[in-house]
Amino acid sequence: MTEAKKTFPIKGMHCASCVRVIEKSLSRTPGVKEANVNLATEKATVTYDDTQCGPSQIASAVSNVGYTALVEQTREDEDVEKKEKEKSLKTLRNKVAVSLSLGALILWGSFPGLMNTAPFFLKIPYVQLLLAIPVQFWAGLEFYRATIPALKHRLANMDTLVALGTIVPFSFSAFITFFPDVVKNIGMEPMPYFDVSTIVIGLILLGRYFEAKAKAGTSEAIKKLIGLQAKTARIVRDGKEIDIPIEQVVIGNIIRVRPGEKISVDGEIVEGESSVDESMLTGESIPVDKAKGDTVVGATINKSGTFTYKATKVGSDTMLSQIIKLVTEAQGSKAPIQRIADAISSYFVPIVIMLAFLTFGIWYVFGGSQAFLFALLNTVAVLIIACPCAMGLATPTAIMVGTGIGAEHGILIKDAE
Repeated sequence: MTEAKKTFPIKGMHCASCVRVIEKSLSRTPGVKEANVNLATEKATVTYDDTQCGPSQIASAVSNVGYTALVEQTREDEDVEKKEKEKSLKTLRNKVAVSLSLGALILWGSFPGLMNTAPFFLKIPYVQLLLAIPVQFWAGLEFYRATIPALKHRLANMDTLVALGTIVPFSFSAFITFFPDVVKNIGMEPMPYFDVSTIVIGLILLGRYFEAKAKAGTSEAIKKLIGLQAKTARIVRDGKEIDIPIEQVVIGNIIRVRPGEKISVDGEIVEGESSVDESMLTGESIPVDKAKGDTVVGATINKSGTFTYKATKVGSDTMLSQIIKLVTEAQGSKAPIQRIADAISSYFVPIVIMLAFLTFGIWYVFGGSQAFLFALLNTVAVLIIACPCAMGLATPTAIMVGTGIGAEHGILIKDAE
């Protein structure tokens, strides 16, 4: 048995329920020993026996439950992913602005007392419907996109609550707008509630925007670590010195380092002596003396002398690459309290939906002359109050931001536990 551990980006996750679903699917895959999915970093860290399964089986297990695992990601893919995240963040910001602006106009024209100060056209239900449509079916589209695949797999997630909690008041309000007489005939006042669906969508998207900003800011810590690497190396070939990109350095290359230059990759000194600033690694500001036979670490700075050394570790095997990997894995690891939150959230959504139906039934039976209206509004209230993903997002976001800020200040956290 050969144990392998890899981290894969996951696309399509929205809430803690998504995390639980993917983890269950991965854990059931033959050969997988452990699977940790982190919503904040949108990555899955999988430990598996590579004689029984591989990246293709892992990707298949993720796709079977409606998500996508990027198991073979190149640098070009990472650049594309970065651009996509920047674009989605901008789109999300626009959706928040539109949703809250239109929601505020609808609220102004429909809220008792406040509506007395509003222009007449904002009080017209058809105008409110036109203002609510782009919020419901453009800004809120992502909630339906997440809900429909989940229902196909007989699953429910936080987006299910948002979708139900907003489509019900929107549909009810649209019915009132087109058929006010029907509502009057059953003894109810034909009052639309478009403000409920639009403002709830706007506020939840605002929360997601803040989360996305936190994720984007934390990724800068990793970029700063990567930025410590030298871009080129001066190798010695046939008595000549040639500058080549660091990606082209191979084990065994002889590299010359002059005073003030960064050491390109990890290696062992074969000729010369110097003092090296290793503060980025150890935190010690006093340079360390180096001579023939001593090891040097990539991204540290040569101070006084010049020397040549033989490359012993390149690419992902260098000390700096291992540090970057460590910080990335720490951001994706889970604290024990987060596992509890994930477990609770998987049962949380079905329980809330059952409570919503129970609420509707009780109010419909005991609600008096306007039983249906009371039943509907209280059912929507149960769904909306339950729909924020705070329980599933707070801990992973805090861990991700904490490890990122720590890395910026030279504090490396090995694991969330």
